Parts: sequence; structure tokens; C-alpha cells
Amino acid sequence: MENSRRKFLKTVAIGAIGSEMLAGVPGAFAKQKSTETGIEVQKGYIVFNEKTQKNMEKLAEELVPGAGNIGMKEKLMNYFRRDKGGATFFDAGFWNLESISKAAFKKSFYELDNKEEIDKVMKHVSVRNRPFFNQFRTLVVKFYYGDPAVWKKLSYDGPPQPRGFMDYSEPPKNGKNK
Repeated sequence: MENSRRKFLKTVAIGAIGSEMLAGVPGAFAKQKSTETGIEVQKGYIVFNEKTQKNMEKLAEELVPGAGNIGMKEKLMNYFRRDKGGATFFDAGFWNLESISKAAFKKSFYELDNKEEIDKVMKHVSVRNRPFFNQFRTLVVKFYYGDPAVWKKLSYDGPPQPRGFMDYSEPPKNGKNK
């Protein structure tokens, strides 16, 4: 049996395709835990418990007022359920948020009512845990402004392409190509 470049490339390609197919199998057959109990990222290791979810809701509402009205918790939990690594990263970020809140005010973040206390914790996290804070803020903003209910409030009709070019049978031309 002669080794050749062609056989090597075939072997590598089949290995890559096979590993991608097999990587999705365990997730496809795994039972998903309910949102209330969290997300099981590995057998016996659950992230996003009830307290973490409450902190997540509170932080999302503080970042974008009205985020809770569009089902932000469900949107975020669905996102984290699909991205186990991201779920672990964000769970650690919320653990940090919780520990800072408890150290400073002896309360969980979601229990804070005083705006100054909330701002102090958020400021600390935004500086000391910048990757978590910036990525979470980006997610919340994307999910919020990606919701059609918010589009209506902003008088935005949504993307134009599903409707086509409204007044033209052909795409509009710029001024040079008349």
C-alpha cells in the first residue's frame, strides 16, 4: 500500500467530517434540563441555577430597561443552552457579580433596590470583569433590538428584503447609472 498525498487528504477530510458528526450526537440525545433548574453542561455539573438566572434578569434589565418585557430570560437561556462553553463563562461572571454584591452589601445582586448600590456593583464588574460585562451587554442589546416587538416601538418595519423592492420591479439605481 503506497502512501500518497491524495490518501492523506482523504483521511484527514473523513476524520474531520466524522468528528463533526459525532460531536453533535451526545447533545442531540441528551435531555435538556428545565430552565428553572439550570443547564447541565456536563454530567452532574449544572450552571445557571435559580439565583444566577435572577441576577441575569436584573443585570439585563439594568443594562436595557424593558428587556424583561420581551422575554429576555428565555432568549438568553436558549442561547446558553446551545453554547455550553459560553454558559460556563457567563455563569462564572454572574458568580463574580454575586460575590461582589454580597461582599459590599450583604445581599444578592437581584435583591438590591438602591440605585447607587446597583450602579456601584455594575461599575466594579464592568471594570474588573470587563470581558464578561461587555459580552453580556452585547448579547442583551442584540437580543433586545432583534425582537420584532421592539421594532414596532421604534417604528421600524424590519428588514426590507423579505418584502422585495416596494416601488420598483428592478433594484433602484444610483445617480450615476441612469
